[in-house]
Amino acid sequence: MLSLRALCASLLALALAPSVAAQTPPVTEKHVVREGFRFPADRAPRVLLFRPEIRVGEQTTAGLFQPNAEWNESARAALSDALQKAAVQRGIDLVIMAEPQAEQAALYSEYRALFRSVVSAAVRHKMFGQDPLPTKADRFDWSLGTGLAQFSPDARPEYGLFLFSHDGFESPGRKAAQLVASLMGAKDPPGSHLGYAALVDLATGDFLWLNVDLKATGDVRTPEGAVARMEQLLAGLPVRAAEEVRP
Repeated sequence: MLSLRALCASLLALALAPSVAAQTPPVTEKHVVREGFRFPADRAPRVLLFRPEIRVGEQTTAGLFQPNAEWNESARAALSDALQKAAVQRGIDLVIMAEPQAEQAALYSEYRALFRSVVSAAVRHKMFGQDPLPTKADRFDWSLGTGLAQFSPDARPEYGLFLFSHDGFESPGRKAAQLVASLMGAKDPPGSHLGYAALVDLATGDFLWLNVDLKATGDVRTPEGAVARMEQLLAGLPVRAAEEVRP
């Protein structure tokens, strides 16, 4: 299964890849919705939030990612608040998944790894890559298989929401290295800020919506920046009829 580090590296590679045509700006954000999917209009959809994967740290002088526990904690709290507010605005009944225990924790880790693999395949073969699969060229058809509903049976959620956010802020040494590189006419990649989010049908495991942003904005360590990032992560997520959504 694909590791989180490997998936992050592949997304960063896409973010830094040159466009096919020099005159065409590279596409860095895309979302896709499964054909025919809509939230029910007669009730608030119950969505299970799987534990978001948040990575916040510093980009060292050498360009390596160094985690920062304090920043990570601040970002997780700010993004959680932003998501709660976004759910209310969209008329979503959000259920927070309890931390899995014992054998269920191992199974949950397997599903997380499977999820990363499927996202990587969808990004490569459907959304950004130049390697389309003939069987999926004209449709969005990806699945994790059945079994996800077991992680919160008492809440009886209909959907599952996965979130990932990565931020590598430039260290002073990294900024100095970029300045030197620019003076020499070279390009040194800036700090990395990206994320993705996906909604799945818990009964079937089918992906219903996927959004990937390879060049996200907003400082997730602050409430304002977290709100901006959450809006980017939820871009394209289908909403209920306007009259059903709370102001």
